[in-house]
Amino acid sequence: MIKYNSDDKILSNIARVVEKRAKREVNLTLVLDKSMDEFDAKYEDGVITSGSYHGVIEVCGRVLRNPNLENDTFHSHKELCGMYFASHNHNFYEIAPVEELCDYVEELALWGMNTIKMWFDMYYFEDMADGQWFVDKITKVLLHAKSIGVKIVLGILSNEAFRHSPEELRADWTSGHDGYIYNLNDHYHVELCPSIPGGMEKILEYRRQYIEAFRAVEPDFVTIGPYDEGGCSCKDCAPWGSNGYLRCVEALTELIREYWPKTEIIISTWQFGTFTGTNVEFEGMKKALNDGRMKEARYITAEPQYQLYPFEQGMPRPIIGFPEISMCETIPWGGYGTNPLPTLLQHLWDKNGDKLEGGWPYSEGYYEDINKVIVLRHYRDNQPAVQTVREYIAYEFGFEGEMLDKVHQAIMDMEHTFYRTFEKGHRYVPKSGDYLPEGFTNDPQPELIPEIEKVILEADALLPEKIKNGPRWQMIYLRAVIDGELYRNNYTRNDKVLEYFNKIVEVSHLEKANRHVKPDVYSVDLFARDYTPEEMAIIAAGGKVD
Repeated sequence: MIKYNSDDKILSNIARVVEKRAKREVNLTLVLDKSMDEFDAKYEDGVITSGSYHGVIEVCGRVLRNPNLENDTFHSHKELCGMYFASHNHNFYEIAPVEELCDYVEELALWGMNTIKMWFDMYYFEDMADGQWFVDKITKVLLHAKSIGVKIVLGILSNEAFRHSPEELRADWTSGHDGYIYNLNDHYHVELCPSIPGGMEKILEYRRQYIEAFRAVEPDFVTIGPYDEGGCSCKDCAPWGSNGYLRCVEALTELIREYWPKTEIIISTWQFGTFTGTNVEFEGMKKALNDGRMKEARYITAEPQYQLYPFEQGMPRPIIGFPEISMCETIPWGGYGTNPLPTLLQHLWDKNGDKLEGGWPYSEGYYEDINKVIVLRHYRDNQPAVQTVREYIAYEFGFEGEMLDKVHQAIMDMEHTFYRTFEKGHRYVPKSGDYLPEGFTNDPQPELIPEIEKVILEADALLPEKIKNGPRWQMIYLRAVIDGELYRNNYTRNDKVLEYFNKIVEVSHLEKANRHVKPDVYSVDLFARDYTPEEMAIIAAGGKVD
């Protein structure tokens, strides 16, 4: 039985979440005590008390995982224990039923998630009305998160645009001038230039539509991203991160304040230096902040996997991390099942965790669920990854004793068989990571594959059907049997592997996903030649091209 103030709808919702997932009877009393710090909580003789709803549900998760939890006090190690559902590419977050996404939000909140970020990709639509179905879906997920005490982060890109933006106002994306030595990547070429007369006005016009569409969400934070479907390399915007981008942030902040006066602003350094090969953008932003610009900015996002300047030189705002847990140098992302990265994530945490105030991992789907939990427990408890993986296996699947030890080792070993090439002839050959952080190595150990497969098959035979068929175990099981089959077949796809790939598509709702996130179920050889976007659309629909 769970007791709480019956007038408190959020506590009522939290109680429902706990009752739905309890594997045995629980007797709890849930108390919100606003005199406590937001990040403090305690558990005493069945009473959970916290200064925040997200603190209450996080301790509920501790109780579910450990019914014998001893009386204790807790303080969140970091402020923002978040997750970024990157809802695009027709991936899991874009296509899965909204009820499934809401369930997933609940599960992650029990593991410690206190903020969730989502984003509406403008490029896919003519205007906000054209994308109303997607607005409705994102809104439902975010409001559901809010209903259980999770904070909301709404993502905006500084100068992104709808797919038929005015050509005369479009941003430059080319290099070879004004300090840019590389073209802007992931640029749709419909983005807007704020330096062209009328450009900033059009940016604000589009953002006003955006904010109006999501007005009911009332986010706790808005992030404003610079690159990756954003940016402009023209002479009047360059260097973007410390020039055109900052002007966009200032204009957008003013607009956001019209609608959401209490919403806090988060600015980003994503891909700073990538296209100039210098630290000029970091240095320029740092100077602007020190000079008093962008006073509204509460945090800065940066990621030590790719950007060392903020961690070595410091920045004038607290840093929020942006860990990469999805793409990780393997194409297609999630195309082989789960991708546990415990030693990599622990390495990054040990090296730079003390410089962060939390963060939100970049997620493209369900397959990196283990990585999500590792990072969340880093943020919440500074808990080592190896311990989190063991706790995860014990709670989610019920393994104990020798079988727990064996499955734990198998999943840890999967990191050493993860990175792979994608070659002609539907071959996926183990390799070492090419862009691993300084001081970290992970050479391929394909000889581990047979034992991993053996252990996972043995464990699979012990599981009840409901757990066995659930997406968490399916991602682990499919990874093991795919790797085993490839190991025996010179790493080349055969009918059995194709069957497993199609199962991933089914479990993760990837039927319409693009080739970056969808397993290689295609009849054509994707690496035989470069296919046009139109040809890829035909291939993705099951058609044939010459």
